[in-house]
Amino acid sequence: MKHTMCLAGALLSLAVVSTPVGAQTETTTSPHRLLLIMDASGSMWGQIEGENKIVIARRVLKDLLGDLTSETEVGLVAYGHRREGDCEDIETVVPVGALDSGIVAGRIDAINPKGKTPINGAVREAIDLARTQDGPTTIVLVSDGIETCGGDACETIHSARADGVDFIMHVIGFDVAEADVSGLECAAQAGGGLYLSAEDADGLAGALDQAVAIPAEMPAGRLSVRAIAEGGLQDALVRVLPPGSDDEVASSRTYATSATNPRVIPLPPGTYDVEARAIGLRGNVSTRFEAVEVPADSVRELIADFRAGELGIHIMRNGELSDATVDVYRAGTQERVAGGRTYTGSGTNPMVLELTAATYDVVVRSVEIAGRPEARFENVSVRGSQRADRTHEFSSGTLRIGAVAGGELVDAVVQIRDAVTGSQVDQSRTYTRAVSNPSEFTLSPGRYRVRIQAVRLEGRPVREIDVVVDKAGVVEQMVELGG
Repeated sequence: MKHTMCLAGALLSLAVVSTPVGAQTETTTSPHRLLLIMDASGSMWGQIEGENKIVIARRVLKDLLGDLTSETEVGLVAYGHRREGDCEDIETVVPVGALDSGIVAGRIDAINPKGKTPINGAVREAIDLARTQDGPTTIVLVSDGIETCGGDACETIHSARADGVDFIMHVIGFDVAEADVSGLECAAQAGGGLYLSAEDADGLAGALDQAVAIPAEMPAGRLSVRAIAEGGLQDALVRVLPPGSDDEVASSRTYATSATNPRVIPLPPGTYDVEARAIGLRGNVSTRFEAVEVPADSVRELIADFRAGELGIHIMRNGELSDATVDVYRAGTQERVAGGRTYTGSGTNPMVLELTAATYDVVVRSVEIAGRPEARFENVSVRGSQRADRTHEFSSGTLRIGAVAGGELVDAVVQIRDAVTGSQVDQSRTYTRAVSNPSEFTLSPGRYRVRIQAVRLEGRPVREIDVVVDKAGVVEQMVELGG
């Protein structure tokens, strides 16, 4: 919960600093008017760590009431709590009015999940309540699922704000990690608020603290992040961080739709680092903007450009196309971002990878040569709409080792070791057929120690020999193991 408390504290500071001259300052995160929309659809009987989600939500919402000041006006809208399969099952459980914690807590405890998820209808109900109020309203929607009754809450919210209804709206996705929450994110953006994800009780409590900490009547700064790639909108995860830190202040997702891209995030005025990580692209998909100034009552705009370039890897061996594995890493790290095999056909060699513009390290390992020798290309710069090419040629020779006894082919194990380091490079078995005896090895040029041991001859005799393999050369020896 470290990131949640970080933002809550920052927003609390904003509320205190922004109090008009002559007004009484009060260290509270309570909005003047808070309208909660509670999900009571059937899925709220699902469990998190053995506890029903509705039980968690009741407890956390009641705890929130205890943190609000007595001057706060509170209302509660619920949906899906009275009838199964009814998209009209939406009710103002507590009309907006002076906070009476006992009454509101009792109404919360009486809510039992049964039905569907009519988010748009519930949002419309809350907006109609806000429309009748004098002054701004903070609306917080808590939902564990997406719309199941049709309608577009994002458009409903956008139209209401365009009509001058005075509210800010935050959306909390409760245990929705596997769902497509683009509609919920869009609703939050249209409402000028945050989309917050909560996976458990602590997360829900922190998200509610975060939401009510933003004063509806005092517009914060706004950070706008537009993510693009190849001339179109790009889905990306946006994280807002304190300068030089990885303690998340806020996060959102742009998706590839104009409803949420650019992604607009309300923030207290200040300095932040902003990280944008593209979703669905290969390569260095993360870009970081450092020391971004977000002014008060204004929008700071950033563009995260994920235009791709190409990286071509051409692998040869002794003048011919050669099979090799290719691994691409973010430069200076062990984070693998792409890879594959060149094989030996002109359709795959050179292997061409589409990568976001960045700097990469490339490791190539031969598939055809024993010991899989490798080559490295470091700090390869890939630029948008351009191609970077790298070529490497491996060298090899051929070693054939056979085993005989008294003029007959015999079964033997053949081990190949580097004569300098002593490390084993390869191993094979001759058996007693001409197709496998002698055994053939493709080796890098160099000096090797070869150990040949009979498998079935009495005493399993052993011989060791030294050989030198040259580039494109062939060395063949039949080793006598008898007598």
